[in-house]
Amino acid sequence: MCESSVLIEKGAGRELLMEDVVHVTVEGEDIKFRGILGETQHAKGRIKEINLMKHTIVIEECK
Repeated sequence: MCESSVLIEKGAGRELLMEDVVHVTVEGEDIKFRGILGETQHAKGRIKEINLMKHTIVIEECK
């Protein structure tokens, strides 16, 4: 499968925001994620890393 997990970078650690993400939309600092079942989550920040091998998206929070 091609779903990814979204992690929020906070200080030195990372916190899971959402699993099974299939669609990402970026509008400035607002990032919207849609899951495999249609559920959505929002985050303010910027995409720091997308790792397709590990199926992860890392978001750096806005300060």
